[in-house]
Amino acid sequence: MIDAELERLVAEEIAALHVTFEAWFRGELEDLHRVELALADDFTFISPRGDSVSYKELIEGLYEARGSRDLRIRIENPEVQWRAAHAVLATYEEWHEHADYTTGRQTTVLFCIEESTPGGLLWRHVHETWISPPPSWIVPDRAS
Repeated sequence: MIDAELERLVAEEIAALHVTFEAWFRGELEDLHRVELALADDFTFISPRGDSVSYKELIEGLYEARGSRDLRIRIENPEVQWRAAHAVLATYEEWHEHADYTTGRQTTVLFCIEESTPGGLLWRHVHETWISPPPSWIVPDRAS
């Protein structure tokens, strides 16, 4: 059984990291310290297009993208799917609202319970699948 405290912790961590991403893309933050502490050194990300991205590649890409878009990120339906002594598997919907289009993805995240991280959870792996992909007129490198 998944307890309410764990559900709350997971939902808060997912929201907090995405608030950071949103502010970063709008150029409102000076560094990615919160992100760098929250992600495991061996973190992996599978994008909705199927690309596999390492921690290093993700952080480098984020630094290049600072202030690159006016983006609003909405998180919906965070839910713990499974837990073990030191790990949690969760899912959520992530919606990116741009000025002229919105994209959505279903996201699965594997956390390790790690009290030394900002939200008490260490992001180990994320896999996203399109719910609502970008319109065909969007340049692929800008699709988010």
